[in-house]
Amino acid sequence: MLLELLVHIGRLPPQGAGLRAALAMATRLGARLDALHVIDLPAAAYTVPEAVPMQLDAVRQRASDAKAVATDWAALLASRHLEGKWRVGNGDTVSLLAHASAGYDLVVMERSSTMRGDAPVGFGIVSRTVFASSRGVLVVPEAAPVDTLGEHVLVAWSGSRESALAVRSSLPLLRKAARVTVIDGSRDEDVGTCALPDTDICGWLDSHGVKADVRRLDEKALSAPGPALLDTAHAEGADLIVMGAWGRSRLSEMVLGGTTRFLFMQSDVPMLVAH
Repeated sequence: MLLELLVHIGRLPPQGAGLRAALAMATRLGARLDALHVIDLPAAAYTVPEAVPMQLDAVRQRASDAKAVATDWAALLASRHLEGKWRVGNGDTVSLLAHASAGYDLVVMERSSTMRGDAPVGFGIVSRTVFASSRGVLVVPEAAPVDTLGEHVLVAWSGSRESALAVRSSLPLLRKAARVTVIDGSRDEDVGTCALPDTDICGWLDSHGVKADVRRLDEKALSAPGPALLDTAHAEGADLIVMGAWGRSRLSEMVLGGTTRFLFMQSDVPMLVAH
């Protein structure tokens, strides 16, 4: 079965860590890779009514310029023996990505390192897309080197619904990985509500053709596992982290902090997340 990936291209010409990660993933999985660039009209454009025609003309020109990139996109994919198409949409980026995600196996997005560009507490474009998407999202920090992707995958397992969705979304990559390390941070009281058919994560992965090294998260790190997970990823050379995103509300993450918030702010390792 052919896997289909969608990469969000936020700026033209196509560039950056998100694009490199999408190309690496598509090559590794033998997947189709489509790109989506969104032409949005900022709400501020309507604050001065007489400026609207000028803004609309600018949008039409941007759309025309964006559609012209299709030839370059086709050439880029051909150079890597990949297939896919270049898509241009008009409207709200999150809404369009969330809608389009239903037709793909995974979505790839680059996360800016600036708070202004994508507030990691859950209200930026990437964060809101993770919430709205019906698929897993590969979140790629703009500073990520992306020398490899999926050679050594670190799975942050909590037994939560979000965690199960992320693991399920990552199965094609886990099967191709040279090494899979699972850090099990689930608690005893979570076992009865585990979202996977097999409450033993190691057994479930094994039944899906994935051999993993499973170890328990240190007790000291259970209350705030983010730093421990990132330290482990760095120490063991993991090039991808798989995890559930926002097991509790964004508001509580903003006030109390949390694993998702910490890793969105601090991680330089790509993360395949699901909510």
